[in-house]
Amino acid sequence: MLKNLKNAEWSKKLLVFIELLIIATFVLVMIATLKGDASALVALITGVFSLASIAFGFYYWKAKNENIRKYAQHLDKKDINKVVAMYDAILSDEDKTP
Repeated sequence: MLKNLKNAEWSKKLLVFIELLIIATFVLVMIATLKGDASALVALITGVFSLASIAFGFYYWKAKNENIRKYAQHLDKKDINKVVAMYDAILSDEDKTP
């Protein structure tokens, strides 16, 4: 496990860290609930989950762009023109929505 994590990309290490942070937050919430004082957890939960949403959003954006670049290398000129036409149609439809 640790050997795989050492060789992993930085963004995957970030996701593992965020997942561990979410688990730690869950444990803290359970402990605070059992003790009866959960006043400080509002800021903690908000901070952790906003950080998690940013990290996951960044990771999926990065993966999407890497996949577009990877698959674009295997397209020929005719296929590229089809993709450009599709994107133009999608973007023109978005401009017309209220």
